[in-house]
Amino acid sequence: DNAFDVVTNAVSVDYLNKPMEVMREVNRVLKPGGLAIMSFSNRCFPTKVIQIWNQTNDAQHVFIVASYFKYAGNFGEITTLDISPNPGRSDPMYIVCARKSTA
Repeated sequence: DNAFDVVTNAVSVDYLNKPMEVMREVNRVLKPGGLAIMSFSNRCFPTKVIQIWNQTNDAQHVFIVASYFKYAGNFGEITTLDISPNPGRSDPMYIVCARKSTA
């Protein structure tokens, strides 16, 4: 518990079939004030991602991941970033991150 400064999840958040359990576990292992970072693109295996991922667009994907932090509780400072290297000409890349509350 409270062991890590940072937890990352790179290009796999769209495959989590129990995202709230994962987010609660991330919260458990993060130190107070620690940072959780989820990165993802719109590239995926359509038959393996969660169903809602195939039914939503990139902006909605960002909202979904941010909602995981919100509803897991004990996270604040949720930040979303589009770090796509060449928007419209290359694969997009998004980051949603949040800090574990210190209180």
